[in-house]
Amino acid sequence: MLRKDRKKDPRIDLINEVYCEVGQSEILARWTDISRGGIFVQTMHPPPLGEQTKLRVRLDQSQKFYRAVGIVRHRLEWVGMGLEFTQLHPGALQLIDGLLCLV
Repeated sequence: MLRKDRKKDPRIDLINEVYCEVGQSEILARWTDISRGGIFVQTMHPPPLGEQTKLRVRLDQSQKFYRAVGIVRHRLEWVGMGLEFTQLHPGALQLIDGLLCLV
């Protein structure tokens, strides 16, 4: 569940929903890992590197989504994108920290 590699923050391997604002539309996608610093989102056609993306992220089984903003730092067509958070709701940060404490 917890993974530490070349990234500066430990990552949590889970799967949950995320809404991504891409251009003028919003798509529902899945995220597969998250950390204090960023998130990996599965999407077939990720935006270009460097593009800012607004997110609404679900972190647990509740119906609550947390707002975030990220910059596309890594992309693989037909696979997804790695985003670095530039803004993250404080409640989301607390939940991520709580998940890190469990592993």
